[in-house]
Parts: sequence; structure tokens; C-alpha cells
Amino acid sequence: MNNSTTLSAYSTLLLFAALALPAGNAAAEGAKSVAGTYTPVSNAPFGDNPRGQLILGRDGHYSIILARATLAKVAADARDKGTAEENKAIVGGSIAHFGKYTVDAKVKTITFNVEASTFPNWDGTTFKRAFKVSGDQLTYTNNAPSGGGSAIDVVWKRVK
Repeated sequence: MNNSTTLSAYSTLLLFAALALPAGNAAAEGAKSVAGTYTPVSNAPFGDNPRGQLILGRDGHYSIILARATLAKVAADARDKGTAEENKAIVGGSIAHFGKYTVDAKVKTITFNVEASTFPNWDGTTFKRAFKVSGDQLTYTNNAPSGGGSAIDVVWKRVK
């Protein structure tokens, strides 16, 4: 390879790197704009005053846990000894999942790449949600709730 060809190859590589950086930075900036810890404000399947937490890390990792305000205790006082009725109420009244997320600030979507969930059907799936931020509130639309049914808006408030 002569010097002219080598210089041309390096120039091409630098050009591609320069073109790729703005997109990467824009995605990183979008994630940083929503990064934080949130508590639930409303989520219809989990009733009034749901409990839980959404953590959107600046590094692109997330975790969500949601539960109804009150879940019945397991009478046997051992997690693996609940009755069928107790277990059904707990599964129906809570959900958790974690993985990685990305934000597309231009079209206002947040994409959750689920690594694992307490609803195993979601393991390895990807969900793209339209979102908006208003002050300390983050709202996104869940088009496929784990319990079925129509789309719902999920509202979170940033913890200060």
C-alpha cells in the first residue's frame, strides 16, 4: 500500500467516524434527558396509588417494578408456599422487568429492551413507547399491557 492509498483509507475512516458521532451523541443526550429515578403517579392496571420505581440510568440500563398499593400477604409467611389464590393476586398485582433502554429524542420514543421480567413472555422482547416530559413528569404509552387490554398511559414523577 502506498502513502497516498493509506492516507485516503485513513481519511475515509475519519469521515465515517465523524458522521457517526453526532447520531451517537444525540441518542446519549436523549437518554440523559430522561435519566433518573421515578415513582409511579398512575398506571390503570395497578389501581390508585400504585407503588414502585422506575430507574433510567445514564448508562442506558433501566429497571421497573410496579405493584398495587396493597397486596395480600401470603398466609404461610413463605414466598414459595402461597396458595393458588394468593399467587394469582400477587402476579396480577405486580410486574417487574429490567434491561437496557434507548431514547429517540427526535420522535420522542423510549425503547425498552427487556432482559428479564416477572412476566417471562416479555424476556428478550423490545417495546417502543411514545413519551413526553412535562416538568418532573414522564409519561409514556404502553400499547401492550401485560394483562392485555387497550393502550394505557403510564405516568411517573421524578424523585428529587
